[in-house]
Amino acid sequence: MRDFNWNDLRFFLALARAGNVAAAARHLRVDHNTIRRRVAALEEDLHTLLFDNRDERHMLTRAGEELLVLSEGIEKNVTQAHSAISGQDIVISGTVRLGVPDGLGTLFVAPRLAKLRMLHPGLIIELIVTSTQFNLSKREADMAIFIDRPKQGRMQIKKIGDVVMRLYASRSYLKMAPAIERLEDLPEHDFLSGMDGLDFGAALNDRFELSAVIVPRIQCTSSVALLKAAAHDAGLCLLSRFIAGTEPALIPVLPEDVSIDREIWLAFHSDFKDLGRIRAVADFLTQEFAEAKDVFA
Repeated sequence: MRDFNWNDLRFFLALARAGNVAAAARHLRVDHNTIRRRVAALEEDLHTLLFDNRDERHMLTRAGEELLVLSEGIEKNVTQAHSAISGQDIVISGTVRLGVPDGLGTLFVAPRLAKLRMLHPGLIIELIVTSTQFNLSKREADMAIFIDRPKQGRMQIKKIGDVVMRLYASRSYLKMAPAIERLEDLPEHDFLSGMDGLDFGAALNDRFELSAVIVPRIQCTSSVALLKAAAHDAGLCLLSRFIAGTEPALIPVLPEDVSIDREIWLAFHSDFKDLGRIRAVADFLTQEFAEAKDVFA
């Protein structure tokens, strides 16, 4: 066995976090073969398989999962040692994989990334926009924004805002459809809803005692897609003001009667709490949401 090369752990970490060779190579700014070669060398040194390659997706084996925990501990200690010896924080750099629900990610976070990069030019942000909940324990992202308090394992979490959901519809839809003057009129209308954890139809039925159950006629995993459908006369949809406000065609429906409060939470794995790049992004997002709180009301 050749002498163990500690630097190989850097390539292992990149592949473990990215999940595929191409993304890991982009992160470290090397070619694909370098990633494969250095990880293969590490597996040879350890006499064990660290990844199971399935359709170009590199999944950690049990040994790989154990090494990931140990490697992140080494990464954390190196960062702390650098800060202690230099007497100051290291330059904020590296990659942060940030998971955000699609509405927040597309319409709120993405427009602010240029400002974040101006503050920290050494950062690389991988914005993962999706309609599903992130599992930070499985390293699907380094940090994530959740609607409502997350219930996962060892995480650092903080509430960074509140958001109010109200009913919206296009002006032209409201002209064509029966008049809406009270809650009891709502079941006569077409509704759009999310799916799974974003089921706005269920949210309405649970919150309000209506004369009939609201059954959404269009369901979609993307709140941005729902926004576009509602703006083009597809029906009523629960949206937050910061999303609905991007479409001039939409107006609130019974705003004094229909109001559902949700919370916005930021979370990252406890192992990352001392990493400068994680703290920098967390502080930035906290500040941005605080300054923009009025648009979520």
